Amino acid sequence: MTTDLSSAAPSAGGPAAVLAGAGRAGDPDRSAAGAGRAGASGRAGVSERAGASERAGASDRQPRTVMYLVEEMNRGGAQRRTVELMRRLDPNEFRLVFCSLSGRRGELDDEIRSLGGEVYYRRLGPAFPLTFYLLLRRVRPQVVHAYASDATGLVFGIARVAGVPRRVAHFRVRADGAGGIIGRPGDRTGRSAGGTGWAAGGTGWSGATTRRRRRNAGALLRHAAGQAALDANATDLLAVCEAVMRELWRPEWRVDPRCRVIYNGLEVEPFGVAIAARRRALESVPEGARSPVIMIHIGRPGANKNRARAIDVLVALCARGVDARLQIVGRQDPAETAELLARASAGGVRGRVELLGERDDVPRLLVAASLLLVTSYLEGLPSVVLEACAVATPVLATDLPGIAEVARLLPGITMLPLSATDEIWADTARALTAVQPLLEDRRAALRRFVRSPFTLENWQRELTAVWSRPPEPRLPERLPERHRQAGGRLCPGGPSSRRARRTPRPPSG
Repeated sequence: MTTDLSSAAPSAGGPAAVLAGAGRAGDPDRSAAGAGRAGASGRAGVSERAGASERAGASDRQPRTVMYLVEEMNRGGAQRRTVELMRRLDPNEFRLVFCSLSGRRGELDDEIRSLGGEVYYRRLGPAFPLTFYLLLRRVRPQVVHAYASDATGLVFGIARVAGVPRRVAHFRVRADGAGGIIGRPGDRTGRSAGGTGWAAGGTGWSGATTRRRRRNAGALLRHAAGQAALDANATDLLAVCEAVMRELWRPEWRVDPRCRVIYNGLEVEPFGVAIAARRRALESVPEGARSPVIMIHIGRPGANKNRARAIDVLVALCARGVDARLQIVGRQDPAETAELLARASAGGVRGRVELLGERDDVPRLLVAASLLLVTSYLEGLPSVVLEACAVATPVLATDLPGIAEVARLLPGITMLPLSATDEIWADTARALTAVQPLLEDRRAALRRFVRSPFTLENWQRELTAVWSRPPEPRLPERLPERHRQAGGRLCPGGPSSRRARRTPRPPSG
């Protein structure tokens, strides 16, 4: 078969190449120049088409959808950090949606929708398995991410049946005691009121009534069933610190390839701005003027945050002749607020307590504060401690394992047990506030914090790496070839079959 070169040339170079290279006969220079221009034009056309193809492919590629399971999206530390993550993520790579398991609207719902996310409401109850399954089949997320509880394993089981390939459980708060927390609200010692409980491996509830024993036994059974379901259905197990992973999962967590500790992260820019603003504010203060000691307590309302203890520390500190103030930052509960004000009035410090409510300028408040008080009964890895360390504000906190883990990596944290008296807490607070940090100290602390593992960039990088991992292969794909051929049964020659048919050693002699 012969080929007509005259007809093949235009298709090879294109019409533009033929016209560009059509010189006069006998003018090789012009013909060569035309051919060069034609080659360059052809390469440019190929490059443009390839670039257009890549852009089209990128636009056609759908972002990875991550569904967060939350109680509700209110202004807590973890919730605010997740919304900040939404602002930083590339919408072409990840899309975050949320499912409220309380069925209630949250304070951050509108902001989430303004950032391109969505919030769904599916209340836990008899109808939840079906409604949640149908939601997953409609949204089709590639990842379901939940802060772990005893119900998470069941929820992940539904997600597994619905075909969600990656199911991430995130342990956040350390718990002690059977169905309880470290130190119930009425126990100032910080010891569990219900005995040692499951977390410490205890067995008894001394002095408890039969009803209390049954309730604790039921909590233990629910926890054991929840742990088993989580173990069976989770593809990834994350924790905010090692102490939380040990307590809420298991001490030997390092041998489980699904387990990983990802520290909470902060965005450092607002703290740099707050330090600069503090410099300008100090310029207007008369030289030699004495400023009061400002203690700040940050957290949501509730018995766990133990705001009443901060009032007691203020009373003891003022009794020692210290000019001190207490700022309480966070959402206010009317009943709790009335109790706190009555406690302050009884101690004679009502005029020294400021209830600031929810604030968006926490970095500025911390830079202006003399001391951060953390009086919680339990914490995972409290972001407020990281925020204070970032600006060199001293921290006086309950001796909790998560806070101790931060103290190993960042300076400026002093811990006391809740069993210590108010006078000991007040004496420690007076010593910590005797010398106020200078602006240069605060700048140095921020530079040190940027090099720590607690930055938002580090948290985002590690978390998105977990979300981006390919789905784990199914069990038959992970088994050896001879095991798959046998349908998962023991095969002759395999290690399990050798153990199964091992004969007892003959007696010696």
